Amino acid sequence: MTAPVVIEHLFKTYTRRRFIGKNVEKTVLHDVSLMLEEDHVLGLVGESGCGKSTLCKTLLGIEKPTAGTILANGKDVAKISKSEFKKLRRVMQVVYQDPYSSLDPRMNVRQLLSEPLDIHGLKKDRAERKAFLSELLKAVGLSESQLERYPHEFSGGQRQRINIARALALNPKILVADEPVSALDVSVQAQILNLLKEIKKTRRLSMLFVTHDFAVARFLCDDIAVMYKGRIVEKAPAEELFTNPQHPYTEALLSAVPSAEVVQKPFVPFEEHPERADWACPFASRCRYADKSCRQGDNALKEVLPRHACACSVLPFKDKKSSAAV
Repeated sequence: MTAPVVIEHLFKTYTRRRFIGKNVEKTVLHDVSLMLEEDHVLGLVGESGCGKSTLCKTLLGIEKPTAGTILANGKDVAKISKSEFKKLRRVMQVVYQDPYSSLDPRMNVRQLLSEPLDIHGLKKDRAERKAFLSELLKAVGLSESQLERYPHEFSGGQRQRINIARALALNPKILVADEPVSALDVSVQAQILNLLKEIKKTRRLSMLFVTHDFAVARFLCDDIAVMYKGRIVEKAPAEELFTNPQHPYTEALLSAVPSAEVVQKPFVPFEEHPERADWACPFASRCRYADKSCRQGDNALKEVLPRHACACSVLPFKDKKSSAAV
């Protein structure tokens, strides 16, 4: 069976045009290959500006890839026609980061949830739609009595529940969640995460979940991919990544995650080496393990353990790295 999402050798370059001199090009995604398996949650983690949201935009068709292929439900997102893309929208939906700006303030909840149904010609019978919307709100922890209310009458957590309900209105197979809890209070984050976990279980969704928070990724995700400067540097099952990180960037990130343990894990600081900026490995300028092999080494993502891939030219690290489990 074909995986819901297959990304192969994806590149995305932005060009800033100048009136005088050469245009400036910035490659945001560099040879990204990922697979989102059926009924799985794939977490995408990394620091701000590494390309996570750009990857989501290219997957959703908002941005066009410079090179590479993105297959969603077996369709090449960059090459399908408008009519085919409309059909794909029934299969793939998105939950955005900001629950405030992603809802039209002029529309009430009934209109917001009905809009995707109207676009695709679904649930035309009034009684059937009313029952459907009631069940949809119930599924995200809201009630039918809130259908006539407007976004400004809800809290941030409730607005995000409405966003999730709208995404589920078309019964999609793929859900792209771009940092859906980062703008919420911690207590509300837990509620939304539990909701997403329950939805994934009951609806058997495949989800691409973008986050900065490793604790959130560990709670929700089956697999985690770590991104650095537009490249996937490590990918593994969630628990395997936490207990046995194989890339120095992952190790450093995990060492910074707060722990409830009495004895804290040693913090692994980033070391700055500007003279390595032009080396083949994008992380060499901040890596404490870098050696001459990183200057022109092979940094392709390759399997180093069962279901555990890493992009590093000086593997293995297991014998000289401290544990970064949290």
